[in-house]
Amino acid sequence: MAAVAMPRGRWLFGPLPDLMLGCGLAYLIVFVALAAVGSETRALLPAGVLALAALVTGMPHYGATLLRVYERREDRRAYAIFALWATLLIAAAFVVGTRSVAVASVLFTIYVTWNAWHYTGQNYGISLMFLGRRGVAVAPTEKRLVYATFVLSYLLILVSIHGGGGAGYAPQAQEGWVVRFMSLGIPAGIRDIALGGLAAAYVAALIGAAVQLRRRAASWRDLGPAALIVVVQAAWFVLPTLARASGTFQGIEPLSQHYADYAFYWVAYAHSIQYLWITTYYASARDPQLNRVGFFWKALLAGTALWGIPALLFAPQALGALPYGGGLVLLVAATVNIHHFMLDGAIWKLRDGRIARILLRSERSQAPAPRPGRRFGRPLIWAAGAVCAGIFVLDTWERRVGYAEALARQDTGRMETAVQRLAWIGRDEPDLHYRLAVLLATQRRVAEAISHLERSIELGPTAPAWTGLAEMHEWRGEWREAAAAYDHALALAPDHVPALQGSGQLLLQLGQAAPARARLEKALALDPGNPYTTQTLRAAGG
Repeated sequence: MAAVAMPRGRWLFGPLPDLMLGCGLAYLIVFVALAAVGSETRALLPAGVLALAALVTGMPHYGATLLRVYERREDRRAYAIFALWATLLIAAAFVVGTRSVAVASVLFTIYVTWNAWHYTGQNYGISLMFLGRRGVAVAPTEKRLVYATFVLSYLLILVSIHGGGGAGYAPQAQEGWVVRFMSLGIPAGIRDIALGGLAAAYVAALIGAAVQLRRRAASWRDLGPAALIVVVQAAWFVLPTLARASGTFQGIEPLSQHYADYAFYWVAYAHSIQYLWITTYYASARDPQLNRVGFFWKALLAGTALWGIPALLFAPQALGALPYGGGLVLLVAATVNIHHFMLDGAIWKLRDGRIARILLRSERSQAPAPRPGRRFGRPLIWAAGAVCAGIFVLDTWERRVGYAEALARQDTGRMETAVQRLAWIGRDEPDLHYRLAVLLATQRRVAEAISHLERSIELGPTAPAWTGLAEMHEWRGEWREAAAAYDHALALAPDHVPALQGSGQLLLQLGQAAPARARLEKALALDPGNPYTTQTLRAAGG
């Protein structure tokens, strides 16, 4: 006999861990804390500190999927289409993306669009699991209504991120980013009408599901965990989306557009913890001798290896061409997550008999799970994961402490050290060199500033970097080099006002009044009333 049926339990680990971790009560406590004392919370736990939390929540949650699919031969065979062939296809797309910004941007857009649906699907499945464990017979009508509440909450996000709302779930293109989010560009008027209609439909489905399920349940307590997950889903997606789209409740930090990125850190961690909660239970049920601490460490190392190895192999100093910041890091995030979403959708289905026996009926294996044989590759994976975890910590430390804090106190020496160390681990970025160059320029250290501007341009050319390089050449009286640098800046960004102003001034000094006036007039049209442009244009006879 392979499995024994245990009495159906209402909980997996018990009421408190299940409510806090699985149903998201811990997140709701964080939500209230951010709403009540947001600024103090951010001071205590700034984004840089929270980034380290990804190491102990996000990385293991990716690794747990890898263990679920790849650790045992029977699972590798059962999911061969996804574990091998789809994985190879995604890996090929990643390699192409390292050389094609268009492909990288498509992958990033798929990731951002799919991400909220992945979170939503997990919440939906866990809510049905809790109903099933409490003996609530969910008929097709009720199931469709419950499903509709989750689908509609996701559609709110979908319309928002592709209608310019962002809602904190779609990183907007920033200066220096190479990989871009390719929005569908839903017009604002259509977006607002769609959001209103979806919100109304969401409320109707919510009421309908509650009424129908109450008829099926013996008590409200039977609906409690599932209802809590619905509330968490609303706090993750529905309330922030509607608040940010309408401009209401912007004084409440978790709902504010201004703090959307910070608030979403907590959503991502809540999702990852929820995933680890259910995967740990499932793994324990399959293998009664499982060491949960050991399972966590293996998941952590597998997850960090999955994230770290591609970033190292395809760093600008190695096989890649994309700069790390705004380029490679976004491509790695997109590829890892698409792979995770794909595998996750294949392995977690309550209609799968193996899954249902454990998650719905509490069956546990009588015999220990077959142990994998000794293989040379496994120690290499764990070693690679450990190295990548160290790189992750060093990256966060040097970026947040070594560089950002040094920049605040204008310590160029410490910034230089941070840039060098980040380059050693494949994290060299254009913006790191650009901001250091700007500070060096204020200290009149022109040669050093030029060196960092040239490195910034080599990693990822931007109009500000070319403009800064032009100004440095002007300081040294190198007029031809300055003019060429301004032209490069304007080729990248024809409406870059500082380049228009600087090149106009330079052309005026070189006696080229007509082209100087043309550039200065364009700069003034883009930035009306600018006193520098006005004065220079007057000197040009404009």
